[in-house]
Amino acid sequence: MVKRAQFNSALEEIAEVTKAMGHPARITILKYLLSEGPSTCQQIVDHLPYSQSTVSGHLQKLKEGGLISMKSHKTSSIYAIDIKQLQKTHNDTAELFGLIVEAKEKKQLSLF
Repeated sequence: MVKRAQFNSALEEIAEVTKAMGHPARITILKYLLSEGPSTCQQIVDHLPYSQSTVSGHLQKLKEGGLISMKSHKTSSIYAIDIKQLQKTHNDTAELFGLIVEAKEKKQLSLF
């Protein structure tokens, strides 16, 4: 009999979202959308050293992970970062690993 691990939904959500971010191109896309705002696939392609089909695949993974949204506009698709989901992932991950520090404490966290 094979045992299947049971994880709570919060852990599964963090895993799914971080999996969606799990490629340098996807992180670059998120940073681009954060700095430039809603953009077409072509605008993102122009910023990255990848083909349109490769960028489209990365955009799909980010969309599936809930990190970006897409709206159709005429003949293009406009992609935008879901800042609320990104902030939630940040907060959930920090809480999971006990890294939340009150702003009033103004402590610097160091791993070394």
